[in-house]
Amino acid sequence: NLAGARVIVAHLGSGASLCALKDGQSIATTMGFSPLDGLVMGTRCGSIDPGVLLYLMDHYQMDARALEKLLYYQSGLLGVSGISSDMVTLLASRETSSNEAVELFVYRVVRELGSLAAALGGIDALIFTGGIGENSAIIRERICDQIAWLGVVIDGVANQQQGSCFRISKLETVVSTCVVKTN
Repeated sequence: NLAGARVIVAHLGSGASLCALKDGQSIATTMGFSPLDGLVMGTRCGSIDPGVLLYLMDHYQMDARALEKLLYYQSGLLGVSGISSDMVTLLASRETSSNEAVELFVYRVVRELGSLAAALGGIDALIFTGGIGENSAIIRERICDQIAWLGVVIDGVANQQQGSCFRISKLETVVSTCVVKTN
């Protein structure tokens, strides 16, 4: 029972965001005014220094429409890797740029998880959902390994499961970690 719990939902897919819930109410999120903000996504940049936009406008004479196309459709995993916006393709690739895109994705998720955990004063549960969150055991493992300091410890065998709802954390851990199919 997670009533009254501090929960972070990690919706990781082509679009990606994290949401911190306390007592079932959202108290913080990685989302902003538009779907560009927050985490690095398949083709969207995620959070970006506004100075980058000024630089692109000044040095490449990009107008609003050109920036929009770049930020929504040519950035994120695709822009960093230069290969694909698809995590499965990037994980299978031996290209350095593919690895860099995957590492950036994991880094940004971990960084934002830490921020949301601070907003909650700790976490009781972590839920993975979305195409990557539901289907990529290696990405879940990489993320969870880096947030073990929060009390997240996963069971390697459980993490390899597939299904609509399953626990991947060890039973004795402080933070219950699960995978839930997006609804």
